Amino acid sequence: MFSLLIAIIILALLFDLVNGFHDAANSIATVVSTKVLTPFQAVVWAALFNVVAFWVFDMSVGNTVAKTVDNSAIDLYVILSGLIAAMIWNLLTWWLGIPSSSSHTLIGGFAGAAVAHAGFDVIASTEIIKVTLFIFLAPFIGGIIAFVIALITVSRNFAKKMISILILSTITYFIMDYMVEYLDVKPIMMWIVMGMIILFILTYTWYQLVHGKRQTALKESNMYKKLQLLSSAAFSLGHGGADSQKVMGIICAALMVFANSQRNDQGQIVGDIPKMFQISEVFQIEFEDADGKKAKFKPEYTKNIDSLKIEKEDHILIYTKGEDIYDAKTHDVIFKGKQLNKEYMEAAIFDEYVDKDGNLLSGHKLKDKVNSETMPGWIAFSCYLMIGLGTMMGGWKIVKTMGTKITKVTPLEGVCAETAGALTLFTVSNLGIPVSTTHTITGSIIGVGATKRLSAVRWGVTINLLWAWILTIPVSGLLAAGIYYITKLFH
Repeated sequence: MFSLLIAIIILALLFDLVNGFHDAANSIATVVSTKVLTPFQAVVWAALFNVVAFWVFDMSVGNTVAKTVDNSAIDLYVILSGLIAAMIWNLLTWWLGIPSSSSHTLIGGFAGAAVAHAGFDVIASTEIIKVTLFIFLAPFIGGIIAFVIALITVSRNFAKKMISILILSTITYFIMDYMVEYLDVKPIMMWIVMGMIILFILTYTWYQLVHGKRQTALKESNMYKKLQLLSSAAFSLGHGGADSQKVMGIICAALMVFANSQRNDQGQIVGDIPKMFQISEVFQIEFEDADGKKAKFKPEYTKNIDSLKIEKEDHILIYTKGEDIYDAKTHDVIFKGKQLNKEYMEAAIFDEYVDKDGNLLSGHKLKDKVNSETMPGWIAFSCYLMIGLGTMMGGWKIVKTMGTKITKVTPLEGVCAETAGALTLFTVSNLGIPVSTTHTITGSIIGVGATKRLSAVRWGVTINLLWAWILTIPVSGLLAAGIYYITKLFH
C-alpha cells in the first residue's frame, strides 16, 4: 500500500508538470501574440511567477479538491484512477490544441472513480455543483471585468480615466480587506493587487505628463507592452496559485486516505509512517455573530500538556473519519457528527457553540481543512516547482488558439485581458473555488474583443471551446470509472 502511495505522489507531480505545459498558453498567449516577449522569454517569465505563488497563496482550492469526495469512503486506487484519467484527457486536449481545464479534468476524474468505488453518496454534491457553476461563471466574470477595464483604458479623457480607476480601486480595496479579515486570505494578496493598481496609475500619469500633447499610436503601444509584463506576471501568479493547489489537494487526500487505512479501532496508526508523509488538519466553527457578520472560532488547547509535547502548536490538530472529528494527538473523538464529546479534555472551550446536550447550535457549522502548517512542506514546494517546470516546456498549439483564433489581441487589449484574468483568479481562488485558468483568460479575451464590436470575436471557435469545457468533467469521470474497474482486476 505504501508503494501505491508513492506511485500516486509521483503521478500527481507528473500531472502538475503536464498541467504546466498544457496551461502555459493561458498566461503567455497574449504576451506572445502581441510580440512583447519571444516564446522562450514568455515561458521563463511565466514559470518564475508560477513558483513565486508558493509564498502568496494558501490552501483554499486544495481543500475544496481534497473534500470533493468523502476520504473515509475511498481507497488509494480511486485516487490513482482519477489521476490517470485526468492525465489522459489533458494530453489528448493538448495534442488537439483545445484549451480545456486541468482543474475540471482532475475533479471529474477524482469524482468519477469515487462513484465507481462507492456510489454517488460519496460525492460532496455542493462542491461539485459549485465547480460546475463556475465553468460558466469564471469566463463570464473575467469577461465583464475585462470589458470594464478595457472601456476605462481606451478613454482619451485623462481626468475621467483617473477618476474611474480611483473609484474601482477603492471598491477593490474594501473587497480585498473583507477577504483578509473574514476569509483567511493572506494580507500579501491585498498588497499585490493594490500595488498593481498603483503601478498602473503611475504609468498612465507618467505617459500623460511626457507624451500627453504628442501622443502617437507607437508610443501608446510601447507603454502597453511594458504594462503587459506586469499583467502577464500577475496572471501567471494566479495560474500558479490556482492550479498547483489542486494537485496539493489530491496529494493531501492520498496521505489522509493512507493514514486512515493504517489506523486501528482506537485511531492510532499501526506501523511506522515516515514523518514526511504524516498529515493533519485544523478545524473551526463558522457562524454569524450578533451583528449578522460572518465569524469563526478556531479552537486551541487551553494549556500545554507536557506528555503530548504540545508547545508551539496551539491549534488543535485533528483528523477525520467520515463526519467525525478526532484529536490527532490524543486520538479522542471531539465531535461525533455534530455532537460534542463532553469527555474530551478540551470540551469546555466549545460551551458557547453547543447546547446543553453538546449539539452544535443552529446556524453553526464545522469546517476542517489542511493548511501550510499541517501538511509536509515538500508538498507545496514540489507542486509549485513542477508547474513552473511544466510552464517552461510550453504549449504552442494552445498559444495559437488563445492568442490569435478567438480575436486579434493588441498590447492594450492584452493588458486588459490579463489584468481581468488575474483579478478573477485572485478572488475566486481565495474563495476556495477551483476555477479554470483556461476559462478565465478566454472569457477575458472575449470581453476585450467585445468592446470593439461583437463581430470581432470569432464565436465559432468560442462555441467549440465551450463544448470542450462542458464535456471535460463527465468525460473525465467516465474515463476514470473505466480505469478504476480495470484496476480492480489487479487488486
